[in-house]
Amino acid sequence: MSESGLWEGQQPKTTIISELGERALLLPSQVNEGLAANDCAKYLMTLLQAARAHADAPDQFATNLERERLAAGVDEAGLDSVVALSRTSTDGVYVIPGLRRIQDCLADEVRRMIRPLRTLAGSATPTDNEPANFYEERLRTLLAGRPSLDDDQVSAAEIDRLTSGSRAAGDSLHLLVMDLHKELNRLQEQLASETIDGACTYAIREDDRPVIAAFMAGVNGTRTLKFDHPGLGTTATRSGDRLVIQNDIGLTEAHVLVVHVEDARVTLTYTDNHIERLRFLQDLFEGFDVRWGDARSTRSAELREGMYHLAVGTYTAKDSADLQAYLTFLGSRLVFLIDWNRARKQLRKFAPRRVCLDVLRWAADHEYGHRGFLTLGGEQLILDALQSAGKLPLPPGGQLADFLGADRTAEFLKFTLCAASDGLRAGRSESLVRDEVSAELRHYVATPHEGLLTDAAEHASLIVELATAARDVLMASPAPATAELIQRSVDRARTWEHRADGLVSRSRTALRREDAAAPIVELLSTADDAADGLEDAIFRLSLLRSDPMSEDALAPLRDLAALLVAGAQEYLKAVENARELHRGSPRDQVADFLEAVDRTVTIEHQADNVHRQVQSAVLGFPGDYKQWYLFTGVADQLEGSSDALMRAALLLRDDVLGDLLRR
Repeated sequence: MSESGLWEGQQPKTTIISELGERALLLPSQVNEGLAANDCAKYLMTLLQAARAHADAPDQFATNLERERLAAGVDEAGLDSVVALSRTSTDGVYVIPGLRRIQDCLADEVRRMIRPLRTLAGSATPTDNEPANFYEERLRTLLAGRPSLDDDQVSAAEIDRLTSGSRAAGDSLHLLVMDLHKELNRLQEQLASETIDGACTYAIREDDRPVIAAFMAGVNGTRTLKFDHPGLGTTATRSGDRLVIQNDIGLTEAHVLVVHVEDARVTLTYTDNHIERLRFLQDLFEGFDVRWGDARSTRSAELREGMYHLAVGTYTAKDSADLQAYLTFLGSRLVFLIDWNRARKQLRKFAPRRVCLDVLRWAADHEYGHRGFLTLGGEQLILDALQSAGKLPLPPGGQLADFLGADRTAEFLKFTLCAASDGLRAGRSESLVRDEVSAELRHYVATPHEGLLTDAAEHASLIVELATAARDVLMASPAPATAELIQRSVDRARTWEHRADGLVSRSRTALRREDAAAPIVELLSTADDAADGLEDAIFRLSLLRSDPMSEDALAPLRDLAALLVAGAQEYLKAVENARELHRGSPRDQVADFLEAVDRTVTIEHQADNVHRQVQSAVLGFPGDYKQWYLFTGVADQLEGSSDALMRAALLLRDDVLGDLLRR
């Protein structure tokens, strides 16, 4: 930069700039150097912490921190081996190669951070010298009486003196660096000489402008999605060969994003106090080949959570157009990080973790975001909708997903985030948006049948499996492999029957929460008699001797089993049709449902007649009394199962015609 080029003809941004003399021309480059020194200092402290951690646990994998070193602009590749070579000595102190050199470099970086404050003080009143004097005195105190470190040995207390982030534990170089970073950020804002699409810039080159504009196009393209929340303030400057763009994202101190652009390479350094949000950001870049280093966690007493996480991602653009496209996309994603964890926690009260993450990702991908949802009250928006709908009160520990299922809950939550975002941006009243969410929820919970009918359909499919197994066993008799087939069928039938019982139990749990579930619970309980009967029939078949039975005895029993398969299939069709029915359903859809019910009833009547044929065939039964008892027991269970299916189908018909279609 020439001594007059960038600043020539610029309007002063604050009164402090107008008060500066010629020495103020040094400030932009010194602030750049100070911010670069901050990056170096943080890298060196991370290096010491990682070295100590590896010395404490030498069997653990040792990272070389090369990516962090390069991102900080440190050229000394020899530092990459420090962590792996660190160890503890017999007297418990730490041996860290090049320790004295690392400490000296760290002190030098702190001096570089103080330098802009000293330059500023040189042209101000004597009382304004205090910040620079204060920080220099802190540095002198921290360095006074330090051990020589020439033997590369250091105590745990001395490492803490360098890297601790706890003010309660006393001052440290880490705390000094943090405080100086805040000072430099404030000074950087005061010195900004130009605004490019909302970004405060200084000391940039002409060819930086389209790059900054591309990033800001993304930020501004989604900025409205933060609504009244502060954040997304952006500054840009040049540090040597790199353009540096910083965005404050939100209010949290540890939540910062810094972008370094050097030729076609973009290095993104991101810090966050929520590791899940960091991973969320990484997942947003699936369309770009961003190479992420391992996320590192650092404990700091300055943060409420006590820890923050850092990740570095590098992207190499194919050309200038690709570079700008990436930066635009990057800028457009930042708004979806604001209050992300708060939104996740509130959604978590209604759905499992996986569903909540999917919903937030969907909202970001479709550019609705979650801030509108939070602006309208967040979880209270959904609780009000539940109260308005008059359905599904949530007991302590219960979730909406327990009633609607994970998929349907996800659909509703997506609608809620979309309606809140679109409604507020379109200027619709909050009460109207709330009414829309309530109406949508009523659409989901107006028929508690839907969730339970899903269980009923699964239950009906298990009955089809059981009926088919019983028929196949009888069709195979009296083949030699019948015994093996029967045993496999018995085992499978037991599993299916247990699954069917589980569905009934789940429906009874729903009944305790929602009275409207009673008809479907009765339906499932009735249909479960068929499942129980079929499982028992298959078990009884396993007890029959393998002696060949006469075809006269087997034929009607096989016919009865075949009717059970047909009846179970028709009952399943009726349940599946009922799941799709609602007020206003087409006539042919209602007709399909009623025909399936009617065929189930007709098959039951046919089963009664065949059951009588089985009873008649007993007169010619070739086996002994015990075998005859088992044989007739099979027939009775099959007929009873057919009767249970008919009763369940009629219950379903009454519920659909008497309640569901009136909604």
